[in-house]
Amino acid sequence: MKQMSSEIDALDTILKGGFPKPSAILIAGPAGSGKTTLAMQSIFSASEKKEVCMYVTSLNEPITMVNKFMSKLNFYNISLLSSGTMNYIPIGTESLDKGIYTFMWNLEESIEKIKPDRIVIDPITTIGSTLDEEAKRRFYYDLFLRMKKWDALVIATGEFTEDELLKSDLSHVADGVIYLSNDENNKRRVHHLEVLKLRGQGYISGKQPFSITEEGIVLHRQELTEMEIPHFTDRVSTGIEGLDIMTGNGVIRGTSTLISGCSGAGKTTIGTQFIAEGAKAEEPGMIVSFIESEGQTIANASSIGHDIRDFVSSGVIKVIFTSMSCLEAGEHAINLRSIIKKENIKRIFIDDVNVFSDLMTPLDAKDHIRLLSEMFRSNGVTSIFAQRTDNINGIQNVEDYGMDASVLLSLKEEENHIDKTLTVIKMRGSSHDTGIRQFEIRETGVDIMLPSSD
Repeated sequence: MKQMSSEIDALDTILKGGFPKPSAILIAGPAGSGKTTLAMQSIFSASEKKEVCMYVTSLNEPITMVNKFMSKLNFYNISLLSSGTMNYIPIGTESLDKGIYTFMWNLEESIEKIKPDRIVIDPITTIGSTLDEEAKRRFYYDLFLRMKKWDALVIATGEFTEDELLKSDLSHVADGVIYLSNDENNKRRVHHLEVLKLRGQGYISGKQPFSITEEGIVLHRQELTEMEIPHFTDRVSTGIEGLDIMTGNGVIRGTSTLISGCSGAGKTTIGTQFIAEGAKAEEPGMIVSFIESEGQTIANASSIGHDIRDFVSSGVIKVIFTSMSCLEAGEHAINLRSIIKKENIKRIFIDDVNVFSDLMTPLDAKDHIRLLSEMFRSNGVTSIFAQRTDNINGIQNVEDYGMDASVLLSLKEEENHIDKTLTVIKMRGSSHDTGIRQFEIRETGVDIMLPSSD
C-alpha cells in the first residue's frame, strides 16, 4: 500500500511514514481543537507540491469567509484555487435538499472528472445529520465504502467529544481516526493529538502536545525524533574554575546539564557565568528567562563581576524573557529553535524549568523539558537548565529529565549563617568529583572551595 505524507511536521513520524493511500481518515474533536486547520494544512501544502487536491465543505460559508479566517495561516495560498491543483467544492443546503445520495453521486462525478490525489470533506458530520440513526449508519457505511474506490487519501473532519466518538459509526467505518483535544490544565487550554486507529500499519500511540501557530499545526516533537545527535569529545569551560575541575576540565560540548537547588542557592549565577564565559570565547549564547527581564539580567550579571551589556548590545548574548502569563510552551520552543539556527547559538541557559510544570500536566512538562534538551543537543548547543527545589539541609532525589549531567546546590543551616554546597551528581561519559564542596558567591562570581591538592 502506498503512503502519502500528512504534510504536518512530525506527524509522519507518529504515523510511521504517513497516511496509507487509498484510505479514509477521520479527524475528530470538539469545537476549536484544530480539525479544519489540520485538514487544510494537509491539502494546501500538498497542492503546493503539485498534488491534485479537492476541498469539499458543507459549511454554510462562502469562500470569502473561508479566506478571511484561513488567510492568517502561512500555508493558505488562495492563488492555488485557480491553479488547477486545488479544487473547491461547496455543498449548499439546496444540494442536500435533493437527497444525500444525490449529493454523493454528484460528488463522485466531480471526483471522476478532477481525479484528486487528496480530498478533504469538512465537516462530514453535517451531511446526513437530518437522517434517523439507522439511515445515517447505512449512509456513512456506503459513503466510506465508496471512498476506498476513489484511489485517494480522504480526510474527513467531524465534531465529537471523546465519548461521542467512541459511540459513532464514523469511527468504526473509517480506516484511521485521529482525535484532537483542547484540554484545560491550570486554567489554560492545551492541545493534544492522538492516533486512535490506523488500519494496515503501526503508529506511535499516546497524546502528543501541539500548538496552532501561523505555520498551522505544529507538534511539539517537531521532527526531533528524526534528528541526529552530534558527538563531541572536547570540553567547554563553565566559567567557574572549581566546577571545571570537578567536571574534569569543563562539560562536554553539546551536552545538557541540570542545576538543581532551592531559591537563593546560586542557579542563576552559575548559568549567567556560563553564558558570559562563552561570550568571551566568541561563542554566541542565549539566556532564556521566565523570571528576569533583559535589564535585570544585565544588572545581576554585573553584580557578580560580569559586564555583559556590550555582549547583549552586539547580539553575542541574546536575552529572551517571557512572562509566565504570556508563555505558550510549544510556540516558545519553536521560537528558540529558530533563534538557535539564525544566530548560530552555541550556549543556552534556561532559567528555570519549573515554569513548564506550572503550565502543563506533569507528564507533558517532563516530555517538553526532555525535548528541549534533545533539540539543543541535536543543534550542537551546550545547555544548562536551572530547576528550583524546595529542600534545605540534605541531598534529595532530583528528576534530571535524562540530561547528560546533574549538579545539586544545597543550603545548610548553621548557628549564625547558611553554608552553600555543590555536588556533581552525575556526568555521563566522564569521571567527576563526587565530593560535597562548599562555595560562596562573591563579587567575582562563584568560588568553590576545593581540597588543597586541587
